Amino acid sequence: MTSLSTRAVRRTLAFATVALAACQDPVAVGDAVRPNAAVTASPSTADATLAWNEVARDLVAKHSTSAPASIRTFALLSVAQHNAIVAAEQRSRVSDRGAIAGASAAVLTYVYPQEAAFLATLASAQRAAAPSPDRAHDDFAAGEAVGQMAAAPLITRAQTDGYFAPFTGTVPVCAACWQAVPTPPAFATLGQAKPYFLAHAAQFRPAPPPAFGSPAYLAALAEVRQIADTRTAAQDSIAKFWALPAGTVGAQGYLNAVAAELLRRYHRSEREAAHTLALLNVAAYDAIVASHEAKFHYWLIRPSQADPAIVRAIGLPSFPSYPSNHATLVTVAAAVLGAQFPSERARLDAMAEEGAMSRVYGGIHYRFDADAGLALGRRIAAWTLAQAPSRRAPFVLR
Repeated sequence: MTSLSTRAVRRTLAFATVALAACQDPVAVGDAVRPNAAVTASPSTADATLAWNEVARDLVAKHSTSAPASIRTFALLSVAQHNAIVAAEQRSRVSDRGAIAGASAAVLTYVYPQEAAFLATLASAQRAAAPSPDRAHDDFAAGEAVGQMAAAPLITRAQTDGYFAPFTGTVPVCAACWQAVPTPPAFATLGQAKPYFLAHAAQFRPAPPPAFGSPAYLAALAEVRQIADTRTAAQDSIAKFWALPAGTVGAQGYLNAVAAELLRRYHRSEREAAHTLALLNVAAYDAIVASHEAKFHYWLIRPSQADPAIVRAIGLPSFPSYPSNHATLVTVAAAVLGAQFPSERARLDAMAEEGAMSRVYGGIHYRFDADAGLALGRRIAAWTLAQAPSRRAPFVLR
């Protein structure tokens, strides 16, 4: 497999064709959207924005970045890219690509300081590749400075966003309560992090799940057991595909790859691509915050903890069951991208349904977890699309 730095420089110097790394190329499962292994770009497509997005995906995989941390990374990156383009287009003789490079390198260096030299080399290679006539190198350098300025307030905000605050609470103990393995629970304070557009993390908190031991609960638990006992090859494949564990691009990286392919296929501009990715990733950030707020509000036991005879197809996450993170995230992506690409809406909705059900097939969620995540994702996507700025205005931080 080609090294990360070699692939990144190759993308920088030759934007005409962009390919996903071989280790990130998914198999076809069900009818959901799958990014192609290689997509040919036209001169009008968002080569710089999408190339840096792919660099981020490579880094997520290389460093086995956790799912919540990768969601935060993609949000920081795409908002910085969007704001950098808006700022660059308000000035003369400032390169959009330079602004994207400056913003992207600044954000990714903040997230992965050990990659600072590589990221600086990558930006330098892009600057050197700029055509020489008409002061292109100077315009690119001016753009880098603009991009760095656009990224600075986002990095400052991230330093106090509370996303990784330590857990100091008490894990409840009851028959219906999730059993904390390991202790302390993972990402237990994520629901207290500062959202982008939500007024507060509990704004769309789902209604309570069925009461533990009630007929509705027991029926849902029995369904998970029945699926586990009779799991088909297709169900097992779907569960394992959507697990996307550490060491891969993860769920949000995969959803960014889906978005990137659509942006290339429909020949969207740099500004359009950056705006779409900012919408996608900010909505995902708010979604994971909201989902974890609900998880640690209800503390619901996982199916395989309630019934140890349930044989799981995938690993058990170290946080409570209700609602499903995956269902919330894939629905946010489907709704946001469906608004940008209406002709793709049916396939995107199928992707969301498959991603949500994958966790039921895997034995780690009840169907009502998935249903609650689907509903939560739709509400957060609609809220984000209503609150977000236009393509020509920056995302305003709070």
